[in-house]
Amino acid sequence: DGSWVDRPLSSLSGGQWRRCSLALSLGFTDLVANQRNIRSSLLVLDEPLTHLDATGRAQVGKILRRLLQKTDGSDTETANNKLTTIIMILQDLAAEELEESFDSIDVVVRDDGISRVVVD
Repeated sequence: DGSWVDRPLSSLSGGQWRRCSLALSLGFTDLVANQRNIRSSLLVLDEPLTHLDATGRAQVGKILRRLLQKTDGSDTETANNKLTTIIMILQDLAAEELEESFDSIDVVVRDDGISRVVVD
């Protein structure tokens, strides 16, 4: 809504900062895609839900789901430029809250210094 435009970054809460950071990252990705015709089918996000409350986490989940569904692949150009995979590194609580937003959630479990992936 533009209410953050005139605010210094130092006045933003942790959740507001996180949303701005995510918006800038996604906006830059879109700018590069449109200016240079460089697109990736993969988006990797490291702890994008940190400092967000439950509502904020749900909103980010919906936005990311829409990014995956943004194109329907009905033409060759769209099909070649479609985002098909989002990898998010999350803490347990955030991953549980977003289960309905994603097709699958794989979990990395670490026991006694050994990590393994539990595939959904």
